[in-house]
Amino acid sequence: MNHTADLYPAEIKSDIFHFFDLEEIYPGYRLLVNISTSIVSLVLFGHKQEVRVVAQRILTSSEIRILLPVLAFLPCCPQEVLQASYSCSYEVLIQALFSTNAKIIAQWDSLVQEHRLRLVDASQQKTRRRAMKGVYNALFALRQKLEHLGLTIRSRQDGFYLSPCVSGEP
Repeated sequence: MNHTADLYPAEIKSDIFHFFDLEEIYPGYRLLVNISTSIVSLVLFGHKQEVRVVAQRILTSSEIRILLPVLAFLPCCPQEVLQASYSCSYEVLIQALFSTNAKIIAQWDSLVQEHRLRLVDASQQKTRRRAMKGVYNALFALRQKLEHLGLTIRSRQDGFYLSPCVSGEP
């Protein structure tokens, strides 16, 4: 698993936060994700260390399961990763995305490979859309919430990626 996003874990009380750097797609901004409560905040880092929360949204369990891999697999998250993240437990997903433990990473890679094979099989049987229905439904709802943050998730042949909304800043 190749992480290209800068992750800064911090713990306040029992909440766990991660910063995802959006510099390449949204200069000056980072996404702060409260892993414990599924709250996503768009944060602007200004001049002289000035930090401002621009917008926040609360996500459902399904939406956070889709958003985290998209952020962790910048610039493009493969469909099989989203399918795996949608189908495994939230605890397994968090461990897989943020752990440096080789055993956990190997288990995650195996799960992703299993879903890759399932999606190849579904494509051959022309049932891929049905196999991805849960992921697509979560993506639809997530896109609506991300629009309030000035972001969206777009698709291409090899997966999904985070992008600024056409309208510009939030």
